[in-house]
Amino acid sequence: MSSTMTNVSETPEARPRSPLYWLRYSITQYTIQWLLLIVVIILSLANTNFRQPANLLSVLLQASFAGIGAAGMTLIIINGAFDLSVAGILGLCGVVLGLVLPSIGIVPSILLALVVGVLLGVVNGLVVTKVRVPAFIATLGMMYIYLAIGFIITNGQVVPVTDASFRSLGTGNLLGLPIPFLIMIVTYVVLYGVLNFTTYGRFIRAVGSNPTASRVAGIPVDNVQIFAFALVGLCTALAGVALTAYLSSAQPNMATGYELRVIAAAVVGGTSLKGGQGTLFGTFTGALFFTVINNALNLFNVGAYWQYVAVGLIIITALGLEALRHRFAPASRG
Repeated sequence: MSSTMTNVSETPEARPRSPLYWLRYSITQYTIQWLLLIVVIILSLANTNFRQPANLLSVLLQASFAGIGAAGMTLIIINGAFDLSVAGILGLCGVVLGLVLPSIGIVPSILLALVVGVLLGVVNGLVVTKVRVPAFIATLGMMYIYLAIGFIITNGQVVPVTDASFRSLGTGNLLGLPIPFLIMIVTYVVLYGVLNFTTYGRFIRAVGSNPTASRVAGIPVDNVQIFAFALVGLCTALAGVALTAYLSSAQPNMATGYELRVIAAAVVGGTSLKGGQGTLFGTFTGALFFTVINNALNLFNVGAYWQYVAVGLIIITALGLEALRHRFAPASRG
């Protein structure tokens, strides 16, 4: 019996982890967090304007709009799909909110915008699951439809928003932080609970890892995918509310390129494009990271076109780091 106990105690799982192991684990699992910390320290030393409170608050504010939508996008990518219609959803929800705000008030208008976002997400999910159109193609087509609807109901005009109380949701501060950033934090906390402590949330990850096995196991794959698309619609509508308040206006194309920004934040944050893997904390950090980089490029007067180059390089680097993370995964389990 003593021999058996000795063998068990000497298994790799029972041995103390070396400092080198923990260093490698920390770097591979929290790469974007380390990069963000390093970049912030370097920029704070290199440019005094970066560390000014007003600039830091501006970074948090600008990160919020993409960050809120990126939370929902993370769930759909974990689920094994994409939603390229988010720019159209955001614009249409903002337009609807702006049109009804003068007549029904702030709270009903916001609720209506959120309901519209959920319904549009459900429509996307139904097209993907019932019509069997691949998510990439389906949501790309739906984006143009949502943009067209927005232009039709506004006749191509900008919808002004003059309600000062509503506008404060996008421009005001609470507890010393921008209100959109606080909305972003609440969004991530709620979705973390949904993803980890609800049945459908756990199903999202299972379906993304292996939809065939999930279907065999009795998981309602179609319903799970529709649920994930609905969450994307909800988050995008919430971002639309915040952005409309910040801009004091709404128009269908006010979020051009939004889909690429939210996908980039999720990917840079470690969400696997293959599905099944990803963390909301990573996406939260990814949204901040992109905003810090853009802010730094502006402070150093880097041209707008070169900023696109920087963003592209960051995305490619993130994918390379993801490959390294998977390469080290077997060693980390040992």
